[in-house]
Amino acid sequence: MNQGKKLIILGPCSVESLEQMTKVTNLLCQLELPYLRTQLFKPRTNPESFQGLGVEGIPYLEKLKSIYPKIKFVMEVGSLEQLTLLAPHAHVLQIGARNMQNFELLKVVGKFLRPHHDFVLLKRGFASTFEEWMSSARYLIQSGVPKNKIILCERGSRSLTSPTGVQLDFLSALMAKDQGYQVIGDPSHGTKKSAFVIPMAKAILAAGLDGLMMECHPDPKNSVSDAAQALSLEETQTFIRSLDV
Repeated sequence: MNQGKKLIILGPCSVESLEQMTKVTNLLCQLELPYLRTQLFKPRTNPESFQGLGVEGIPYLEKLKSIYPKIKFVMEVGSLEQLTLLAPHAHVLQIGARNMQNFELLKVVGKFLRPHHDFVLLKRGFASTFEEWMSSARYLIQSGVPKNKIILCERGSRSLTSPTGVQLDFLSALMAKDQGYQVIGDPSHGTKKSAFVIPMAKAILAAGLDGLMMECHPDPKNSVSDAAQALSLEETQTFIRSLDV
């Protein structure tokens, strides 16, 4: 990541269709932003919830890449099998909150890094301490991921006092920066309600973090997952254009 610029990652909670992803990719191109959320496997608490398209979504990504060669895919992996399958397609390998302490996965990520991988994104678990987050980052380093290719993401932790049940932990994020990591914030998962995403995104940048990961969707109300926290493409465009990134 260019140290002089903020990292902005945009896209829906999960890949649903080629039409959906084409609309989002068009927005990124207009904003001259390369990093697109392209989640094919979704670890969900509820087994009846949408789990992602899986391998059926790979042709959509191949089509997008042929049309938009500058777009870079941020892809979550939750197992060795998913890592093996998705690493050739991903430009960023994401370890999600539920897998932050999947140690057997963390131990092998570095073995899959190739020159086309820009970095590894490690989200903090929603009930994990700061020390546990740092330990997981060290697992990645021991696996062969250079420290300067690890970007940490604060995505909010469970809260007994927040009206949405989650709150962003700015102190942990700033302490992670003190440890020499680049750290971004996720105001979508960190608020769970779209009305609060942009105010908290502004707070993340004002706090001095290195960027944002935000959910946006062409039709948020009909998103198959995380509909309540997704911004519309129009809202996203207006906000990003207001930033000096």
